[in-house]
Amino acid sequence: MEYKLDFMGLPLKNAVIVAAGPWAGDARSIQKCIDAGAAAVITETIVMEESALFGPRVYYENEELLNISLYGHRPLEEWEEQVERIHKKGSFLICSIRGSSPSELAYIARRAERLGADALQLDLFAPMDAMLEEINMRPEKLYEMTKCVTGTVKIPVMARLPHNISASTAYIRALERAGVSAISAIESLRGISGVDLENRRTKMPTYGGYTGKHIRPVSLAATATLSQMTDCQICGVGGVETYENILEFMMLGAATAQLGSVIMLKGYDVITETVKGLAGWMESHGCQSYGEIIGAALPTLSPYEKIERMRAVSCLTEPCGDRDCGLCVRGCMYEALTFGEDGVRCDPALCTGCGLCVQRCPKGILKLKKAPRA
Repeated sequence: MEYKLDFMGLPLKNAVIVAAGPWAGDARSIQKCIDAGAAAVITETIVMEESALFGPRVYYENEELLNISLYGHRPLEEWEEQVERIHKKGSFLICSIRGSSPSELAYIARRAERLGADALQLDLFAPMDAMLEEINMRPEKLYEMTKCVTGTVKIPVMARLPHNISASTAYIRALERAGVSAISAIESLRGISGVDLENRRTKMPTYGGYTGKHIRPVSLAATATLSQMTDCQICGVGGVETYENILEFMMLGAATAQLGSVIMLKGYDVITETVKGLAGWMESHGCQSYGEIIGAALPTLSPYEKIERMRAVSCLTEPCGDRDCGLCVRGCMYEALTFGEDGVRCDPALCTGCGLCVQRCPKGILKLKKAPRA
């Protein structure tokens, strides 16, 4: 069964969009994304002038990625020839564009529309671009940059936001007034790759964009917040690696989500796996459309002030004498878990119900229960 959806007026054949990046930097790589099953592909960010390639640009360690590329190296002129070679096969091409002024951005937008883009993503922020930050870190400037595009082209426009302003009413209202069809969030996080202690120097020469699965909780929070602030469709991006991740974003209000860094780590087959996984999950759960799950988890999310204050304590569901493990005992800051002659013991008088031991137990034999009344 096919699970189609409408995103910015585009009839997507599934919920998988490929994010802007080097995995979508030319006709060859974009075609790979399409052939793998992506419903839409966002190009590597297009700018006016060619930028020189340099290396290294990517730092990888312990499944963490940091890149110091601001945009693609191909100039706008070269993209016209690249797009002509793409066979869309029912998928859509979204051009990610960036400009340093309203007039430049509008010009690139017009050219992108003419060369065959089905939609645009405005790349208005970057974790290491001080000039863009100065231009767009004010709502009125964000409105000006966005409106110059929406007032110029006829195709739908999506704006990508960083995490630090995705909860700002002023910025969201600026984008709404400018007429965007969707908001994607989040931009990669500003980070430093680390320090080489022996040589007393940073591992990469500048700040970079921190991406990968470790930023997913930040992205999920942005999606949940945005979906409750605006009627614009939301596209989740940041830390998406599996079909389960896409479902998480959708249940928090996103219409769809983007795969990015994981393609660099696992190859284009991850797109196919994600598309198949989504369809399989929907079918196995008896869902007829994505509309049944979009926003489904939001009613369970409450402001801190309104969460239920239930007193809970940890308990064992079966005896445990594994002293070689001891994760629960070592990690308990309240000394509620200890080793006794008969194994792990939990003192309900000391347990505060934080839940860490339950989540760390490799055997899954710890659980929280409602504390008895004193």
